[in-house]
Amino acid sequence: MTKDPLIRKRQIIEGSLAILVLLAGLLIRIQYLDERPFWVDEAESSINALTILENGYPTDAYLGIPIYENTLIQPWPGNAEYEFRDLSYSDKHVAVYHGWLPLYAIAGSFALHGVTPDFANGVPAVKHDLNEWKRRTRAARLPAILFGVLFLAVIFAGGRILYGPDAAWAGLLVGSIYPYHIAISRQARYYSAEVALTTACAVSLWLLVKDCKWKHVYLAAAAFVLLFYTHILSFTAASLVCLLVAPVIVRRHVAGVRKLTTFAALATAGTLPWIFVTEFYRQQGHIPRAWPLLNLPSDFWRYPPVQVSSAAAGIIIALLTAWVVLMKPRVSLRLAAPAKKLAPVLLFLGVWAVCGYATFVAFVPAVSFDSGRLNLSYWGPLFLLASVTAAAITRVLVPRYSLVLAPVLLLMVFMATGRRPNFHETFAAGNWKADAIVLDRLGATSMDRTTKLYAAPNDHLILSFYSGLPVQDITPVRKSYLDAYPGNIIYIDRSVSVETGFLTAESIQEAALRDGYRLSPEAAETWSILLRTRDYREAMLKSVSRSAPQEVEAVPPFGRQLLTAHHRKLPSVFTSSSLELVTRGFAISSWTDWRNVLKYRFIGPEARSSVHANYADRLRGSDAVILSNADTALYLSRWHPADVNDGIEFRFVR
Repeated sequence: MTKDPLIRKRQIIEGSLAILVLLAGLLIRIQYLDERPFWVDEAESSINALTILENGYPTDAYLGIPIYENTLIQPWPGNAEYEFRDLSYSDKHVAVYHGWLPLYAIAGSFALHGVTPDFANGVPAVKHDLNEWKRRTRAARLPAILFGVLFLAVIFAGGRILYGPDAAWAGLLVGSIYPYHIAISRQARYYSAEVALTTACAVSLWLLVKDCKWKHVYLAAAAFVLLFYTHILSFTAASLVCLLVAPVIVRRHVAGVRKLTTFAALATAGTLPWIFVTEFYRQQGHIPRAWPLLNLPSDFWRYPPVQVSSAAAGIIIALLTAWVVLMKPRVSLRLAAPAKKLAPVLLFLGVWAVCGYATFVAFVPAVSFDSGRLNLSYWGPLFLLASVTAAAITRVLVPRYSLVLAPVLLLMVFMATGRRPNFHETFAAGNWKADAIVLDRLGATSMDRTTKLYAAPNDHLILSFYSGLPVQDITPVRKSYLDAYPGNIIYIDRSVSVETGFLTAESIQEAALRDGYRLSPEAAETWSILLRTRDYREAMLKSVSRSAPQEVEAVPPFGRQLLTAHHRKLPSVFTSSSLELVTRGFAISSWTDWRNVLKYRFIGPEARSSVHANYADRLRGSDAVILSNADTALYLSRWHPADVNDGIEFRFVR
């Protein structure tokens, strides 16, 4: 049957407009891709991708050294250099902690951009400049942009399928400028792909419930397999929802059993071989989970899946919908019809959110219990539900203009709850400054073939990716190896101060003036550097000392007042960290403490900190430079006998 020309024309116009909005979403997300350097997890994913270009699959070594990402718990008794292995990799030396699809996507982007792996050969030297750092950054982040656009397309299609064109346009228009989604779409991580594919699984599973055609079976199987290779916990949550709705599918469709069996067979065939080939399952029993560290039920409020305002609105809408559907009040069809159509969607996507949250809490590793990741496994389906709900409300209020007003209502709700569009976000011009200072200094440092480079975790991944140098995390290295290594060692620590706002040059000038001292801007800046790094220097001097630690400079009264206020503020800095759960129960007063707990949480941080740190004897007597504009300390350690009784002389370089 030939379609009505008017209907066809309307479809062409709507499709063209949707493509324009998708392009706008792409342009919004692709801005500023190289304005900020990687944070640690982006460097981790990008290094994994470079190992794919080297070997065809993500392996556990790059630049000739093992890759370390997570908490250390697995001993490595046969290795003279490293005390621990990283559970992010299986016994077959392949990555199993993170899904492979985003890693292959980044590797593909690298290949298209001509980005190649570096190799550790010859005299160590920094291999890349700022232009190359930015090019590599853009290439690594581009796949997340494309997955972000895929999410917008899935939201548009899902809105139409689950409710209608008003829901589709609400999701597409608001999603294209939604700040959270823009943020995750600009990171070289799995987040954007996880959100897109979780939503695709939800839409395809709804199609199985609704129509259960063979094409829906194949579509759902493909979506589930791709989600498995993106994020296994989200795949687990999706599979749980599938089990819960399976009886509904069987009851509604004559061939439901046969089609569900086919779906299960396809999903199993697409995932089971990888599990056995990589021996993924062998690592799972050793990984510490987050739930034993939680204080329930109080932590449900500390780590909420949504804001209180959003939760309250959701509960009210759910109760009203249930009242209309179950109690069948005498209301007009205009009021009842939208609620009746909303009810099954609300139940389906609500169950998805519950399964995603429960799966995350029950199975996520402790070191990955980040409040920012908590809702990734169900954010897409919940956003789809918000779009559908906005359409249902406007159909009740002004059905004639629902197509226009549903996006407006959704945008107003999100803006009222603090989610304001940020696609005009501007970035500070000095975002690359600290990295450039560190790498320039590293490039100017004398190195030979025997020089080994170490860094505090997890800056080693960022430094390795941008410099092309084999910079290793120092925490898994044996103390005996560091003490006995005959060549030079360079150690880089990029967090020598904690920002509380009390030790800025301006604060010091004001405090000095109150005490009757008039400091020049230069003198205030000097005192700011001394006070901000004082705790760090004292801690390092204590750790390397064999007797009484060296004294640092005396502090004037105004400085002591500011230090007291600074120390009072310190605990709140670390208790508000996104990884607070891992460090809970430990006294944290510096980034060194924080990293030690993060790495040694399950093997005893106290026994490996301060004077017990594996680098304590090796760094004694080293040349130490603090790059004050980069918040970084760089040590050059030549071999010396363990009983040498020298401290560390810190020099400051701006």
